[in-house]
Amino acid sequence: MKILIALKSDNLEIDKKIYDIRLTGMLRKRVSGGEIKMVKIAAVQMSIKCWEPEKNIQKALQLSEEAFKKDAEILCFPEEFITGPVRGKVEKFAQPIPGRYTDIFSKLALEYNAYIIMGSMVERENGKYYNTSVVISPQGNILGKYRKIFLWHPEKDYIERGREIPVFKTKFGTIGVEICWDLAFPEITRELALKGADIVFCPSFWSEGDNPLYKQFGFSTESIFIDSCVAARAFENELAFVFVNGCGPWQLQEYSDKLVGHTQIALPFYGAIAKMDDKEGVLVKDIDLSICTKARNVYSIVNDLKNSMKPEFRRYSVI
Repeated sequence: MKILIALKSDNLEIDKKIYDIRLTGMLRKRVSGGEIKMVKIAAVQMSIKCWEPEKNIQKALQLSEEAFKKDAEILCFPEEFITGPVRGKVEKFAQPIPGRYTDIFSKLALEYNAYIIMGSMVERENGKYYNTSVVISPQGNILGKYRKIFLWHPEKDYIERGREIPVFKTKFGTIGVEICWDLAFPEITRELALKGADIVFCPSFWSEGDNPLYKQFGFSTESIFIDSCVAARAFENELAFVFVNGCGPWQLQEYSDKLVGHTQIALPFYGAIAKMDDKEGVLVKDIDLSICTKARNVYSIVNDLKNSMKPEFRRYSVI
């Protein structure tokens, strides 16, 4: 995928070289010993069958094979990619962590020597249920987990909110995770940035019909929402932002809807450098994280905030 970026200079339109061409030069520099921080990221955009975990797991494994054939180093699945929403069946489909689901993807991470962000699953712990993303190391170990803080309205009836915003150290840098509706709240990404995140992954189950006024404003409302927030989070926090959504129609008993897709990767200076439509597939992209360092040198947003904000400003009511 090639993205053209136009810059204005002296009132003239100047076509800047596409990111892929710039990246070719960066890869050469990397080989020659330049300070380029490269990582190959894979985002799996898949259709999800509600309450059919075995079918979803098989599809996830098949699509991940495609990503690993392209040498993906960090792979992320969508939110609820194993079961879809489980309201009405939470006791049946919730799993402990570690458990059967994490064991499957720990073996996958070990087999391909890659980091895996397990989208999200419904976690059962001490009689409570959480919408949880698990981060797995190339050695197949669980590095940690993130529990969704900002729940979408139907989830509030059966899911507990998370209370922590952790980051995870990897050989490529520090990563953070937020889940779907967390995207709408810039405080989550900002806290991850303040904790040193270089990449933030946002596994999602974002649907067209989630907007109750979509008939008035049109189905494009949700994709515009996503595109705007993803670019903003990358720019305002000087980091790489990876939005990973499901795609296609889904049905839960009498309710039916369609996932938006729009899986994408955004960087400061560029916005989205790669984006999918609403079809199933895998987005694999080389990312130069030194671009984030350059953004921090140019804008100094996070650093200035660290140096000027009062401690109480970080005591968000959400955590």
